Amino acid sequence: IFFLHDDLPISVSYSGFLNDDDTNTITVPAVSTTADATSGVGDYPIILTGGSADNYELTTVASTLTINKATLTATADDQVKIYGSENPQLTVDYSGFLNGDDTNAITEPAVSTTADATSGVGDYPINLTGGSAENYELTTVASTLTINKATLIATADDQVKIYGSENPQLT
Repeated sequence: IFFLHDDLPISVSYSGFLNDDDTNTITVPAVSTTADATSGVGDYPIILTGGSADNYELTTVASTLTINKATLTATADDQVKIYGSENPQLTVDYSGFLNGDDTNAITEPAVSTTADATSGVGDYPINLTGGSAENYELTTVASTLTINKATLIATADDQVKIYGSENPQLT
């Protein structure tokens, strides 16, 4: 028979109760761990201390609290530029930081594009590569650099002619 002690943030299960006994017939042990909301990824002991039972020899067994990596998403920001201009600064937006963490808590991914000042009008990928984090599973999302047409102005040159003469070559 297993009973769960629901009052505690960390649950405790029991085996061995007889005669319809349950946790109401014992003094339950205290449950603790060294981990808290800011603890990093890893394994932490769960300790049971104290507790007693009139009809049972209470044996406590420690266990482990495993903290896994949280998800952190790095998304390259979409960018726009005009044909012939230098690429804008390529930037990244993050979602999922916890406990006051920021980019100082990770090795940021490299951000790059194949487009340069001579690339023609169109869409070019902005990619994220690499990056790592001790407490986060880093997911990267690519985006797009859009190159728009540059403005080209065609202006007819002013011309002069003398009355009655042929028109000059128009340029």
